[in-house]
This record gives sequence, structure tokens and C-alpha cells, in this order.
Amino acid sequence: MIYKLLKSTTVKLLLLVCTVLSTLILSSFLFNNQIDMLKKQIDNIYFANLIPIVKLQIIADNYKDIVSCRKVKYICDFKNEQEIILQEWSYYNNTYKSNDERIVVDTINNEILNSFKENKLHLFQNVLTRINFLIKYETQLAFKQRKSFVEDYDKMKNYLFYSVIFIIIISTFIVFYIVIQVIRKDKQLTVLNKRYKIDSITDSMTKLYNRKYFDTIFDNMPFIANANHWECAFIMVDIDYFKQYNDTYGHDMGDVALKQVANTLKDYFDKKYEFTFRLGGEEFGIILFDIDSHILENCLKDMNRKILELQIEHKNSKILDILSISMGAIIYKPNTYVSANKMYKQADECLYRSKENGRNQYHIYKG
Repeated sequence: MIYKLLKSTTVKLLLLVCTVLSTLILSSFLFNNQIDMLKKQIDNIYFANLIPIVKLQIIADNYKDIVSCRKVKYICDFKNEQEIILQEWSYYNNTYKSNDERIVVDTINNEILNSFKENKLHLFQNVLTRINFLIKYETQLAFKQRKSFVEDYDKMKNYLFYSVIFIIIISTFIVFYIVIQVIRKDKQLTVLNKRYKIDSITDSMTKLYNRKYFDTIFDNMPFIANANHWECAFIMVDIDYFKQYNDTYGHDMGDVALKQVANTLKDYFDKKYEFTFRLGGEEFGIILFDIDSHILENCLKDMNRKILELQIEHKNSKILDILSISMGAIIYKPNTYVSANKMYKQADECLYRSKENGRNQYHIYKG
């Protein structure tokens, strides 16, 4: 049960849809995940390097103002600069630092606090030198982190690229496999439908069109002839003394004879707009579109001759020692509006005349 369900076209198509959706979702997830990581790295570079450098630069500028003032006079009002320096330094000092960085920063922190307590020029100058050192250090660190970021970014980009390629390849393989299966299944269904359609209109033994299909074509023959301004013909064919043939040779041989006659009719009337039917028993029908009386008569002569050329033995025939046929035919002229039933009766009357006049012959209805 499960195996049949998995082989069904519906399940395969659902699997195809799920595969495509899964591919898109997974690709989006990978892409977003990597982009988020990239954003974090960018944020780290910005907040860990750019802002500290800006803060240190503000501190250095204010210390320069203090140093410039102290070089001119001993007493300077630098409360505003001090407030800015302590505020900016507090931010810088409280950010994450490695153990080695923390030792240096703590030392400088003490020096900054001490410089304001003692208010000496050389202490301010010394702190300014240390702050400039930190600026250079943070700048170098930013370059290193940028280099590391670029390397990680390239790795990330390659990872994302190859991941997407891999997903696409796998998805393509699955989709291709499903499509092949669907196409194969569709071809099988097409063949089965075509076979069913052929079987529904074909006589199983002779492989000619059956009586049901004959009724469809024959009933529409006048309309087709009128619409196209064609002369059309209907021929009824009957095997002479076929009952005696079956009685003499058996029904199996009778079926063989029927097939031989059917094949001869089918091979002869094999052009476009020519239809050959088994009407029942040993009786056949032929419908010919776009034909005239001269061609029709030649066809009838040929058919009598070709059946005789089969040389099918029939020792109990009352006219020959081989199998023969009798035929009755009628031509429908466009816009004469003769009904299909009437044409059938007229063709049947001509067939009867052929039988009454000795068989192995044909008669064409003369209206």
C-alpha cells in the first residue's frame, strides 16, 4: 500500500513541490545566517575600533588644550576639559579589554586621575603621550581586525556559494528524477489511453473499425459530404457462401479466412478519407470520401480480383472452388439530402442483386 502510494504521480509532484520549497527555505536560512554573522562582525569592527579611537581622539584634543594653556600660564581653568576627558575615558575604560590591554589601560587610568590631582605640566604631557600611544594601538588593531574580517568574509562568501551550488545540484537531481518519472508515467497513460481508444473503435479479430464506429462515421457522411462538396461512396461486402465454408473447414479456418479478406480490404483502402469496417459476421463496410463513380467502379473490380488472388480454397462454393465476395455500392452526391438509413438500404439492395445474379460481382445503385 505504502509502496503504491509512493509511486503515485500525486505523491511525486508533492515531493517535487516540497523539494523546491525546502531548497528555497534552506538557501534563505543559510544566506540570512551568514549575513547576520557578517553584520555582527561589522558591528564589532565599528564599536570595538571606530568608537574607541574617536573617544581617545577627543581625550587627546582636550589634553592638548590643557597642555597649551599650562605652557603659557600656571593657573588654567580646565574644568570643562577635565569633565569631557573623564566622561570619554570612562566609556573607553569600561569597554572590553584583554588581560594585557587591561594592565596598560589601568596604568593609564591611574595616570589620568593623578594628573588632575597634581596639576603638573609634565604629567599632562605624559598622559597625552600615552593617549596617542593608545590611538595608534587601536588603529593598528582596527587594521588587523579588518584584515581578519576580509578573510572571514571571503571564506563565508565561498561557503555560501558552494553550499547553494550543492543544494541546487541535489535539488536539480531530485526534480529531474521526479520529472522523468512523471513523463514516463504520462507516456504510459498516453499509450494506454491511445490503445483503449483504438480498442474501443476496432474489431478485435480483424482489426478493422467496428460497427459502433461505422455508425458514427456513416451517420455523419451526408453532413461531411455537404460541407466539403464531396461525392462519397458506401460499399457493402459479403463473403460468398461463408456458412458453407465454416461448415466445411471449421470456424477456426473461417476466422483465418475472415482475417485474410479483412487484411486485403484494409491494405487496399489505406488512403486518407478511406475507412474499412467489419459490420458483423462475414459482412464488411467501406466508406470512401471525395470519390467519383469511375474510381469507385475500378475499386470494386479490383476488390473482386484481389480476393480471388488470395486463392483461399472453398470446395463447397456454388460458383467457384475458391473464396469470393459480392458487393453493393452507392454514391452520395452533395446536397441531395438522402438519409443514412436510406443509403444503407439502397446499398443492401445492390448487394442482394449481386448475390441473386450469381455472386462474385458488384452492383452500383443507380438513382
